[in-house]
Amino acid sequence: MEYTKINLKKGFIEIYNFGNIRLHAYQTNDFMSDECFILENNENVLLLEFPAFHSNLGEFEEYVKGIGKNIVGKVFSDHPNGGASILNDVKNYASQGTINSMTSGTIKHLDEGFIQSFGEDFDEKLPVITDVLKDNNVNIGGFELNITYHDENIEIEFPQINCVYTHMLGHDCHSIVVSEEQANAIIKQLEGYKEKGYNLVLSSHHTPEKLSDVDTKIGYLNEIKIIANESKNMNEFKQKVNEKYPEYSGLNYLDMTAGYLFPQN
Repeated sequence: MEYTKINLKKGFIEIYNFGNIRLHAYQTNDFMSDECFILENNENVLLLEFPAFHSNLGEFEEYVKGIGKNIVGKVFSDHPNGGASILNDVKNYASQGTINSMTSGTIKHLDEGFIQSFGEDFDEKLPVITDVLKDNNVNIGGFELNITYHDENIEIEFPQINCVYTHMLGHDCHSIVVSEEQANAIIKQLEGYKEKGYNLVLSSHHTPEKLSDVDTKIGYLNEIKIIANESKNMNEFKQKVNEKYPEYSGLNYLDMTAGYLFPQN
């Protein structure tokens, strides 16, 4: 799908025009290739996920305010860091699962590691959630959200623009695979995206992707299962995956996958 690209000082924006709604996808160019999303209709703006680094927050806030419309909310699923540092007069939306993750789960534990890894540029502050998401169908400022709730995050369908948001896709980067069962669950999820024929798949670590990219990821996950079954240990697994996908980014995710699939190595 065609888009307009705007380069900022550090990151860049890709703008997709769906008529009554425009999608602004902000690629941070940070250490984790974080992606944040801005939805704009005739009157309002809705924000989805946030930059986690101080070096991005200024240009992100300036861009959002430059749209010149009422900001009706900030929605968080997996990336709430940064959401407490700017636009503090805006409502913060999240599920109870995300709140639990922020206080005692995955987000909290990742933050502890990121603080050590990335230093002062990483924004460790987390927002106070003002509105807890509970319903499957939500309307915020004229933006329709169909929400699927998971233990620690949410998946969001935006039916007005026929797009879906999930934490990770990334057709040209490695994914975190903790087991064959989890890989099969992701494949089933992605097959559902194909059946629904979404215009774009939005994720936290990649620019918006097409259904052809979904096919690529399904192929990758099936290959990971085969290589894991053929490998005797972690090092053999990583070597074979790197030989199969030499240009893929996200080598840290591959390390994590190897650790999960070969815990005794």
